[in-house]
Amino acid sequence: MLDVLVIGGGPAGVVAAMRAGDLGARTALVTEGEFGGMAANDGPVPVRTLAHAARLIRDARQLGRYGIQVGEPLIGLLATARAGEGSSCTTFAPIQRFVRRLIQRGFRFTRTPAWLGSWIAHTIVTASGLTLQSDKIILCPGGTSRRLSVPGADLTATHSDAWGLSSVPQSIIVIGGGATGAQVASVFNAFGAKIQLFQSGPRILPTEDEDVSAAVAAAFRESGIAVREDFGSIESFEKTPAGIRMHFSKNGDRESAQATLAVVAIGWVANTSELELSKAGVEINARGFIGIDEFLRTSAANIFAAGDVTGRLMLVPAGHSGRIRGRDKCSARFSDEAVGSACADWQFH
Repeated sequence: MLDVLVIGGGPAGVVAAMRAGDLGARTALVTEGEFGGMAANDGPVPVRTLAHAARLIRDARQLGRYGIQVGEPLIGLLATARAGEGSSCTTFAPIQRFVRRLIQRGFRFTRTPAWLGSWIAHTIVTASGLTLQSDKIILCPGGTSRRLSVPGADLTATHSDAWGLSSVPQSIIVIGGGATGAQVASVFNAFGAKIQLFQSGPRILPTEDEDVSAAVAAAFRESGIAVREDFGSIESFEKTPAGIRMHFSKNGDRESAQATLAVVAIGWVANTSELELSKAGVEINARGFIGIDEFLRTSAANIFAAGDVTGRLMLVPAGHSGRIRGRDKCSARFSDEAVGSACADWQFH
């Protein structure tokens, strides 16, 4: 019987496991994907290299102002750009440092091809047949891109799909003007794609100050991005010989836009669809995330949750939502406060 079982190998899961071990718990970590989660593998960390490549292209286009004559910069294979600074999880130093420390301390790691198949008291059984028993369980499965629920939505791509492209599409419709959508639009515009950015609200970057939103929108338009704010609602998508067409309307007026690719970046949802949490007595809140208290406990007495799955400050900064300091040293049992500390202390220092 384990003291703590951590489910999910992203930043929350890896550091929660390490913190649990620091507190003296017999710990195992089960992950479906690569260590580092979305942030290290197809999110902020690898995207930094693409953003840097885009910045270099923008800088090169300004060389003529200083009398330097060069040809139009062109992006080659995106895989080469992504590898420019070794941005994969295997070279993401913080995660790899934590993993090495855990292995050196004798932690158990298991990669399973699917999440949980069933819950039986303090026992989980994965779809691959792995059975593990633990006094406490910490859920850190992360989140996934929110999808549209209109006809033809299956024809669209996510930001992860965009970052994984092998070449630059001729044109892209980007749906969602938050940070992720703005980044997709900015990077691929610099790479030479014709971009149309659609935001259902009155302004892009709605979580920023209005002056910031207005300045970014103006800069985008000046750079050639077609920014459509308060455009109405999407009705459907359809496949075309050249790519995809989006139909939308506002106040009864119907319009359409077409491009080689449509990328949806409208938010983040908890990655819980395969966890069968109701069988474990874990309740989901009104926003679709796992509900937790101040110690990051769920509605099930022995189950905790941390990271994106809680809906608190999504993506890398999620751990900054709370810093629970459980000081109890582990003895025969691992205290709730100590597990809460393991959950909440995962953020990088």
